[in-house]
Amino acid sequence: MEKFDFKNIYSNLIAGRLPVGSGSAQRVVMNHAYAILGTQKLHMHYIERAGFVYYFAIESRWLASAPGFRLPFSEVLPGEALHVGDAIYQLTGQDYTAALVVEGMNIKFLCNEPEVLKDYLIDLDLRIIDLQHNGGSALLSIPQTLHGISERFNAIFMKSSLAVLVVSSCVFLLSSIFNIYSKAQNQPDLSVRAVQNDLNATLEKLSIQQPLARQIARVQKVSATVIRSGGWIESYSLKGESEEQFELVLPSWVSQDYLDSLGRDVITDLRDMEGLLVVRKISKGGKS
Repeated sequence: MEKFDFKNIYSNLIAGRLPVGSGSAQRVVMNHAYAILGTQKLHMHYIERAGFVYYFAIESRWLASAPGFRLPFSEVLPGEALHVGDAIYQLTGQDYTAALVVEGMNIKFLCNEPEVLKDYLIDLDLRIIDLQHNGGSALLSIPQTLHGISERFNAIFMKSSLAVLVVSSCVFLLSSIFNIYSKAQNQPDLSVRAVQNDLNATLEKLSIQQPLARQIARVQKVSATVIRSGGWIESYSLKGESEEQFELVLPSWVSQDYLDSLGRDVITDLRDMEGLLVVRKISKGGKS
């Protein structure tokens, strides 16, 4: 039998199916759950299927006394391992029963006393499949899901940025070496030392004066701050080396050193979401 308060958890769990469109599935679920539960302190599980997202969400405080809790219903969603089509997937506790009704692509989650729930489910004319308490996916907290997204973004960005930097640097270096070689050919009286000095100066220019390298370093600094705090990047643009603007979402607990690392002239706003801090920077000649 379960080692947690079945009624407290399942009676406070919500589930559903939502259209995603071109947005973020995680944000769609978070905003919907916030509208229902009235808090951003959530634990969630969700999967995307054909432009929709299936989700389970619960206020985090209900899982405080249930470390390691896993949700068996996560395995019976359409496309998952234990899904066998339209059915009532049922999980029974000591004095409460929870059921996920799957019909077509739609789902409905119910929880009540066994007799009350039975009277309702019997009219649905669907087969009942009993689930075991073991198995299923863990519900992740909002900071955990955001951290995962930030890590994936950073990994992709690092690879693409490094590739661009390497290619750009190689082109710059080869061009400079060719110019040095041509200079040596046209001026036979140049010494080997002079050629070496020119090459060293070129390498120094590459490492210190290459604008692309400094741009990438700046973007990486912003990205690292976001990842360290467990937030995400809504938008970012950088023209040249000074025309920078962005909108970031960070947890409201971040200390001043996080904001200092983002540079001067950042604007913070706590009005948009509970427990989250919106941080904006507007370029001097641009608009938010």
